[in-house]
Amino acid sequence: MRRLRDFILLSGLLLVAPWRSRSRRHLRRLRQSLERLPAKAPRIVVHAVSLGEVNAAARLVRVLGELELDVVCSSTTLSGQHRSRELHPAVSHVEWPLDISFCCKRWLDHVKPEVLVLVELEVWPTLVAMAKERGISVVVVNGRLSQRSLQKSIRWKRVLHDGYANLSKVFAQSDHDGARFVQMGVPRELVTVHPNLKWDRDSFGHEDGESIRLALRLDPIRPLVLFASSAPEEHQLFAKSIPSRCQAVIAPRRPEWFDDALRAFPNARMRTDLHASGDTVVLNTLGELDAVFPLADVVVMGRSFGQRHGSDPMGPASAGKPTLIGPNHGDFLPAVNALKTEGALQVVLADDLPSRLSDLTSCQKTLTRMGEAGERVATAVQGVACMLAKEIARQTQPPRRDRGGAEEKEESVQQGAQPTSAAGGLDGQK
Repeated sequence: MRRLRDFILLSGLLLVAPWRSRSRRHLRRLRQSLERLPAKAPRIVVHAVSLGEVNAAARLVRVLGELELDVVCSSTTLSGQHRSRELHPAVSHVEWPLDISFCCKRWLDHVKPEVLVLVELEVWPTLVAMAKERGISVVVVNGRLSQRSLQKSIRWKRVLHDGYANLSKVFAQSDHDGARFVQMGVPRELVTVHPNLKWDRDSFGHEDGESIRLALRLDPIRPLVLFASSAPEEHQLFAKSIPSRCQAVIAPRRPEWFDDALRAFPNARMRTDLHASGDTVVLNTLGELDAVFPLADVVVMGRSFGQRHGSDPMGPASAGKPTLIGPNHGDFLPAVNALKTEGALQVVLADDLPSRLSDLTSCQKTLTRMGEAGERVATAVQGVACMLAKEIARQTQPPRRDRGGAEEKEESVQQGAQPTSAAGGLDGQK
């Protein structure tokens, strides 16, 4: 089966590469150079696929470092790699290998991990199987497997089987996600449910907020509406929904959507255009969205008013900001339900968005009540990164008392970090 996977992946790359730049980049990885990384402590490689997963794992990476483990970061996308280096300049970064046998062997020989941590999960059957053969633990954190992904995976179950059956541990986002991992071949006893890492975010102080406000050239007096993680089909709706007394920031989900947002919003300007003027800022940078949440009076989550499946509402809730989301938010249903139940979030139809924004921005009492409710929900699950770091550290071999003292550090890192029992029903997805 491994040879069949190698043939399928390599053939696909060779066929598609002439027409797709991303495939050409992956093809160049066949001959990537790797330098050996000397390890002074048990090595943990944390692989986050793209920007969203990199942000979700930020605190986990830092806590693993506090446990005196040798942390190495990896990401598949260029935006994820850039953000990872920005967040963790002191750790080593490596390119993730193509899931082809000789690429995986060379990568494992050079990087020499003791534990591989996969954030949310991309299926790497060859690498996972080869790691298992070498006694390397492979742990999934923030494990997510949607019903749509499950149906696709079932069609390729024989090919993907090694990617699931050889996992050492899965920390799933929800009971439903956990059950789907089991359905794909993960032994039931290796699957547990933990709160979503995206609840465990860094907070931004007042000085940080003022700094980003100045950088965006926002009026400190006028209410601010933030349209977060938007998609092109929503831009016209969002543009006509801004109350006349408000200013706005629009943050498209993907860089290729920046220009569409600029065209859709009247008087809009790019965040990086220092000479332009206008009441609406297109956030055409990566990694700044979490810093903008605290500045907003209301946050509207994109990719939820069209035919997509929603965006993460945990960021604005953690920042204590009232949140609106469209009717199509299936990828984030548990988090939406938890926030809606507490009164921190409202689900809005497209036709009702202009009036709802007008009403909300006119009522400070409602804004305050919703914001405080979101903070309560987020506070209830703080500490999940510390808890997962401790579990990951336990996977290192030989015992850490012989390898640099990580175990002795666990207790101090863990103090005050355990999430409450309210965390059990809270989860969400990128």
